[in-house]
Amino acid sequence: MKTVFMICPFAKPNVGGVESHLDKLTGYLSAKGYRVILVTYKPLTTRTKARGYEKKGGVEIYRARWFGVGLFPRLEPYFPLVFLYLFPGLFFKSLLVYMRRRKEVDTVHAHGFVAAAVARVILAFSRRRSVVSTHAIYNLRNRRFLAGIIRRLLNGFDTILAVGEPSRRELVAIGLDPERIKVHPNWIDIKTFNPMDKDECRRTLKISPEHFVVLFLGRMMEMKGVGVLLEAARRTRKDIRFVFVGDGPMAGAVKEAARTDLKINYLGRLPDDGIIRAYNSADLFVSPVLYEEGFATVYLESLACGTPVITAKRGCLPFFLNREVADLMEEVNPEKVLDRIEFYFDNREELQKRRHVCRSYAEKNFSEKNADIIAGSY
Repeated sequence: MKTVFMICPFAKPNVGGVESHLDKLTGYLSAKGYRVILVTYKPLTTRTKARGYEKKGGVEIYRARWFGVGLFPRLEPYFPLVFLYLFPGLFFKSLLVYMRRRKEVDTVHAHGFVAAAVARVILAFSRRRSVVSTHAIYNLRNRRFLAGIIRRLLNGFDTILAVGEPSRRELVAIGLDPERIKVHPNWIDIKTFNPMDKDECRRTLKISPEHFVVLFLGRMMEMKGVGVLLEAARRTRKDIRFVFVGDGPMAGAVKEAARTDLKINYLGRLPDDGIIRAYNSADLFVSPVLYEEGFATVYLESLACGTPVITAKRGCLPFFLNREVADLMEEVNPEKVLDRIEFYFDNREELQKRRHVCRSYAEKNFSEKNADIIAGSY
């Protein structure tokens, strides 16, 4: 039985794409007979409580307490500040746990650059196979100093797992060995995310059954396009309801908009079964991102539930979404977003054609077999 020592600043019950990915990965590995020791922080972007130690089957989670809940989203655009904030607590917790458990460990798997720096230090104490995952696209072409740091940091790992083809290309471009870089397509639990009765889902979430529903689900941040979608909602004169699910820095703005505009509905954070119902309640899933998006899980989940997507032609999105199931906009602004939403409001037959394709597309492209690439790197 192999034991994987994982390091990541973010894990559930914190909310986000990395957290969802980590939850799926550890569950997959446990089911395959691996033991996982995960070191992370207690939630830093939400005020959800979490235990310092938890064991679920073959997965053990050690969580470090840290200061500044809600600070990370404000620091996120500034890599040096993010590093200074996240590194110390994660390093000391990881070092402490690793030194106690190192004889059990076969592979060290770091998630993100901060975790990679932690892993490089602790591996100096006892060499193990090492793997690092990237979870974003970093625009390294225009950040030469950061590119140099990352090249030296990642050069020490046996395998680099890129979040998508654009990520692989930028890592090769900064001088990393292409033979050690693998692309791992994201995946979801196809059996969990599946089409359900729309009217029943709407009744459960208290969404009116007669309206055309646009869903946003994710972190409430400007870079996710929340402001763009709010403005699109304010401009429409059609019978469309905009439903927002999630939490984050812009949650207050969404709540205020929902208080004053009947077209906007804020459901806050939902449990997993509520999230599945939200996808199934929607006619469209709209995520007008303003940055180079990675292989985000929300798109996969929406398609598996039979709900077509409108988003930006940025980052990894054009590499795993095609025009059968998604509108990929070259330009993102409230006018363009609203134009695409209202097109499907007025052309229900075209929308229905897309709905019929979504589920089979997800089954073909986003099943658990994609995780085999990660396990193979151990």
